Amino acid sequence: MSTLEVVNTAGYDLWYDANSVGGDLVVETWISHGPRSSDPSFNPQPGDTVLVGDDDEPPCRAEVTRRLDNRVWVRLDLSLVNG
Repeated sequence: MSTLEVVNTAGYDLWYDANSVGGDLVVETWISHGPRSSDPSFNPQPGDTVLVGDDDEPPCRAEVTRRLDNRVWVRLDLSLVNG
């Protein structure tokens, strides 16, 4: 497992819709909708750790579980939220 370094002003790698998080804490994100959409070095793969944000709450750590082209599914790690 590797960790990708955040290199954007938003403070996270991928944007997610908090209303679409499943009971298993997995959510689909799109690279093209995130702050790193123009970063050619951003290439998240299953097992990578990324930061996700929804513009309302502080960024949250997540593990990439699946990748299909522009679409990336991540499992949120809520163990550090409010901690």
